Amino acid sequence: MTQKPITIKDIAEKLNISVSTVSRALKDNHEISAQTRKTVQELAKQLGYKPNPIAVALKTHKSHSIGVIVPQIVSTFFATVVKTIEEVADGHGYNVLVISSNESFQKEQKSVEVLMANRADGIILALSHETKDYEHIKMIQESGTPIVLFDRTTNELNVSRVVTDGVTAAFQAVQHLVSEGCKKIALLCGPENVAIGGNRMEGYEKAMEANHLPAKTELIWHCSDFTVEAGKEATRQLLSRQERPDAIFGITDDLAIGAIEAIKEKGLNIPEDIAVVGFSNTKRSRYMNPTVSSINQFPEKIGRAAAELLFDQILNSKHAQIKKEIINCELIVRESSDRLCKTR
Repeated sequence: MTQKPITIKDIAEKLNISVSTVSRALKDNHEISAQTRKTVQELAKQLGYKPNPIAVALKTHKSHSIGVIVPQIVSTFFATVVKTIEEVADGHGYNVLVISSNESFQKEQKSVEVLMANRADGIILALSHETKDYEHIKMIQESGTPIVLFDRTTNELNVSRVVTDGVTAAFQAVQHLVSEGCKKIALLCGPENVAIGGNRMEGYEKAMEANHLPAKTELIWHCSDFTVEAGKEATRQLLSRQERPDAIFGITDDLAIGAIEAIKEKGLNIPEDIAVVGFSNTKRSRYMNPTVSSINQFPEKIGRAAAELLFDQILNSKHAQIKKEIINCELIVRESSDRLCKTR
């Protein structure tokens, strides 16, 4: 038979004092004498009393927990963002509930409902690639619950967000490919509704224009998602054309890795025949053969900025403003695009 949890009322009855006195003594309220505080706290420890988090949340309207929803928890990028958010939350005495949407819009909606039902004090979220409707985000806003979007965001919502400077980063990636002698540079991007694709495409187009290279529509491929398989299939299609590209820029590392697999499958050499650059600097990109040139997004900075924006809203709700934090990126050149290294 399960033992009934010890309550404040049980402690009060054993000590023959009021429930309110016990409650204040447990909170170390100095209106209660030092001796009474000590007696109550010792008995609570002896009996194994633990506060009921639901009851505390109902009374204080604070659960001291936040929710984080990410598209993939196995991703190095998202895992690092979550780890940093947890570090910031720990500093504020908050717990973090992490949920993966697995790139599903329905799972993302359900996750929001679960966090709201559990009275999360705030939510940090990166949109799934399926998300085209934002009613669940508007519901969070209308409830007054603080929310911050990061990485995968949308311009359709007036909400605090943390993003990387995708335009500048993509420009740097394409400029690097041009400096390696590439002229027919293909772009692998994801669904058109996800903002990161638009930003990175803008950077690609600007770099092509700056170098007087045509950004032909047949060189820009919208993949159904951001997976390796999607990148592989898109590259197969590109390589089947009469005029194949001499470089591929994938807006995620997985798309770039898929491109590399398709290029190898065709019997072509990387980077001599086709150079490849990805985006995110995932662990996988560093251990591939060849190693993959990529953009470091500094996920630690993104996680810290997102958590600080959220706690600014939680702790200063009356004065918090909607803000947009932009994190600068860095290009890391590796074997998949370093043609000049081969000639040295």
